[in-house]
Amino acid sequence: MSAIRNKQRLIHLYRYMMKNTDEEHQATTNELVEFLRKEDANVSRKTVKDDIDVLIEEGIDIVVTKSFYNSYFVGDRMFEVPEIKLLADGVASSKSISTEKKKEIIRKLLSLLSVHQAEKIERLLHFDNNVSSVSEQLYYTIDKISDAISEKRKIEFCYLDPAKDGGKKEKKHVILTPVVIKSSNNHFYVCGYCKEGGKPDVYRLDRMRKTKVLEESGDPQPDRARLDRYLRSLFDMETGEMTDVTLECSDEIAEVIRERFGQETETWRSTQDKFYIRVPITVSSAFYGWVFRFGGKVRIAAPATVREAYLHKAAEIIKSM
Repeated sequence: MSAIRNKQRLIHLYRYMMKNTDEEHQATTNELVEFLRKEDANVSRKTVKDDIDVLIEEGIDIVVTKSFYNSYFVGDRMFEVPEIKLLADGVASSKSISTEKKKEIIRKLLSLLSVHQAEKIERLLHFDNNVSSVSEQLYYTIDKISDAISEKRKIEFCYLDPAKDGGKKEKKHVILTPVVIKSSNNHFYVCGYCKEGGKPDVYRLDRMRKTKVLEESGDPQPDRARLDRYLRSLFDMETGEMTDVTLECSDEIAEVIRERFGQETETWRSTQDKFYIRVPITVSSAFYGWVFRFGGKVRIAAPATVREAYLHKAAEIIKSM
């Protein structure tokens, strides 16, 4: 192997430091000299010190531990270990990405750390293998929709709508002006408008087939605030009619309610230990399930139609037991 040039040597050193060093795994000057000589570089202790100085001057956070044999390690990185762990956990637990694709994404994330830090995270990861057979397609669907949003164009796709009787999924042809991609409950959704001035629509990405970006420009739509309001009204991205609903909530779950609907949402007292909150809700089975899980600490006060529909569903469940 021919000797590497000085510029190459600096790159080899940088890669080695990023991959192999951290606070708990430092590299001495002699170790770096030995590594570079194996790479067929003409180096000395002084060469290594000079190269380290260049990397530091260029903004690489290399920490020097002073001793007879100085040692070095990469300190601050683009992402810290806890940040990579959070991102990796999110990918690993996704139900919309295949295990193979999860491992590929996580491998890229872990490459931002030293091999020693990456090994610690790998040992703690748990993969949810419950994914659909079309999960690989999801990756490319996201890419196409992202392009359409950026270029302000419409998309066209075939949508597999689950049949209400539990039978075969129904195919539906959709043309949509996409506005945003959103994740919820380990699934990805595209939100936008099917016609100018219409109400927002939501579609789950793993149910979309034959997605393509059209040459046709997207329809002009109301300001983003309208869509944001609609998205906040959804529960588990389940669609339905949006209605202003008044809820009576126990003080015990006040913080949970504020986190769900926003700290700025107005509330007022109903009793000494309960309060009312009036918010726009997209009424759906997911919303009723959300109310039920609080075991009576949330009550639908108004409108009567929503409250009665909830009671009717509860009665049906009890009857089926």
